[in-house]
Amino acid sequence: FVLPSGMTMPAMALNTAGLSVDGAERALLSAASAGIRHVDFHPGIERDGVARVLASQGRSGFFLTTKIRGFNGDASDLVAAATTARRQIKEDLSALGVTSVDMLLLRDSLSCQVMQAQWTVLEDALASGQTRAIGVVNYCERALRCLAKTWKV
Repeated sequence: FVLPSGMTMPAMALNTAGLSVDGAERALLSAASAGIRHVDFHPGIERDGVARVLASQGRSGFFLTTKIRGFNGDASDLVAAATTARRQIKEDLSALGVTSVDMLLLRDSLSCQVMQAQWTVLEDALASGQTRAIGVVNYCERALRCLAKTWKV
């Protein structure tokens, strides 16, 4: 798939949802040996399994997709929502030992303002080179309309 930015995203991906650190590592090694180089992972233990593979095989050739965790704080505290997303990006890059991921996705929220605050953080990550593309996951039409009110990218 060619994204609007011109970047090519592999059509086949390994999703590490629910795997342990060891399980994510084994699954990615197996997928890579079968030619699947796109990995979609979550922050935390799954990410840490991916990090092991990157440490042993290097970053080259892997397409890395991750997601911002849902914000569980006070929905009226938009600074905290944005700070949480910013902190996670920094933690993920550090844990993976990379300067950027290929795609960073935002989960939906019950709060439109939280989604808008966190989307701004993703736009900043894109502008600063911490990710090559941004997108959403599990969004309904209402959530997309909310983001469309303020998005720049």
